[in-house]
Amino acid sequence: MTPENTSPGRWPAPDAPAATAAPAPRFSLLGPVRAWSGTAEIDLGSPQQRALLAILLLRRDQPVPCEHAVRALWGDTAPRSADTTVRTYVYRLRRLLGDLAGGAPEIRKQGGGYLLTAGGATLDTELFRDLLARGREARDRSDRGAALGYLRDALALWRGTPFGEADTPYFTAERERWEQLRSAATEELAAVQIGLGRYAEAVAMLETALAGRPLWEKLWELRIRALAGLGRRADALAAYQDARRLLHTELGLEPGPGLRELHRGILALEPPAPAAPAVPPADHVGEPPRPPADFVGRTAELAALAERLTSPDGMVVMSLTGPAGTGKTALALRAAHDLRSHFPDGRLYARLGAPDGTPRPPEDVLAELLTALGVPAAGLHAPAAERAALWRRTTDGRRLLLVLDDVVPGARPDPLLPVSPGCAVLLVGRRPLDGVPATALDGLTLADALQLLGAVVGHERLRHEAEPSARLVSTCEYRPGPLRAAAARLLADPRRSVREVERELRTGAGTGPVELRLGRPPARGGHPPHGVCPRAVAAGAHAADARRDSDAGRMSVQWRST
Repeated sequence: MTPENTSPGRWPAPDAPAATAAPAPRFSLLGPVRAWSGTAEIDLGSPQQRALLAILLLRRDQPVPCEHAVRALWGDTAPRSADTTVRTYVYRLRRLLGDLAGGAPEIRKQGGGYLLTAGGATLDTELFRDLLARGREARDRSDRGAALGYLRDALALWRGTPFGEADTPYFTAERERWEQLRSAATEELAAVQIGLGRYAEAVAMLETALAGRPLWEKLWELRIRALAGLGRRADALAAYQDARRLLHTELGLEPGPGLRELHRGILALEPPAPAAPAVPPADHVGEPPRPPADFVGRTAELAALAERLTSPDGMVVMSLTGPAGTGKTALALRAAHDLRSHFPDGRLYARLGAPDGTPRPPEDVLAELLTALGVPAAGLHAPAAERAALWRRTTDGRRLLLVLDDVVPGARPDPLLPVSPGCAVLLVGRRPLDGVPATALDGLTLADALQLLGAVVGHERLRHEAEPSARLVSTCEYRPGPLRAAAARLLADPRRSVREVERELRTGAGTGPVELRLGRPPARGGHPPHGVCPRAVAAGAHAADARRDSDAGRMSVQWRST
């Protein structure tokens, strides 16, 4: 969908003058579901029919299975006639949209569901994200005036509660996601206002925002900065005490370093520093292990992960999938390392699988994560539901990257997902997750596979046996795990040739590396074959994910991509 060709990104008011040609329809989801063609509002039908249109607009250019639409509209209380009702709504919406001019959206049947193509229509959710991105770009290049305009225009698009009265679990989750994004835009607008000396405007806006997000530390920091900028030192100090008391009562936490430093500056009568555009860096907490020193390749995959995980579209969840031995964990750790500057409040790592291949209880994983964030031990023994709520409150307002590794069948990532729009989650496992965008891994390129093998055993050794080396990486299916296991054999006996090791792997002589190559690691507690370095085999087994897949079907997580 394309923005109106008026002032940069502005949403035309319903009573705006009509354009000379047939105007493109305009759809609004940031409030009750409404639409206009020129100056005339379009009757979209019943509340549920409007809700179905909202679902299709949110998933524009993506097929929406009929069962997904039924679940989104009725939750677990769908009537037997739900499929027929959805078909009726689609029929009516098709007729309604077909009467519009100016490139109206079109609904087509695809597979067992429906796909809405955008046409030339304008959608306020898309325009909001575009304006927010433009505002951030202007802020990053220190153009505060432009940033102020874009962010104001973005927030001016809101007309009430997103999606109106729709109250199924689907719309509750979608509404929370958009409200989180609205809060982030409010935070960034306040930071720009303070940077321009518009302290009174910032104070008024932040008081309203804090009523809805009382545990968001960044909002408190901005409000205190604005009060100090107005010369209201006593009010600023009182606001700090309010924030400190609230954080301690609700979370058992002391204020973060940004609030503490600001408080010290006000006590010392120092002028507050300009508002930062992001949550101030915290101590590095629960950082993931460093990626392997011999990590090679995966340039395209790293770029895709970086683009998605740093998207401005609220809290991001994506997955990294692939067979055993493809280096999923190594890639996730490398991405987390490369993106550390984008997540100033920390990068957290946890495994969802137990050593025996069964899923770990989510409350145990939450205890690890909360400990990494400094939550006192008293809060870690609460019931599972309270622990999940504590996790959401603790991460609210932070910018964190969460790497959840070893997502085995039956694992439950949902309680571990933070809600803050500055957070991102990378799920790592063999199987894809329904509804979660995925980057799928397989083998390396020939050049990268040879580079990895040479980094372990020495490039000179490979140059002397170029052809057998190429066959060896092919036999290992270009996968990092089996390649490291093959390298272990070569390192264990420098007198052995690459040709000899390749022949053993290809014909099945030995056990460890062949099983790793096939994605079947040795049994736990077993010993590596004679002549193989145990540490190197352990590294290969780790990369190959030392457990078998269960026969469970595809997993799912309650997340819907934008």
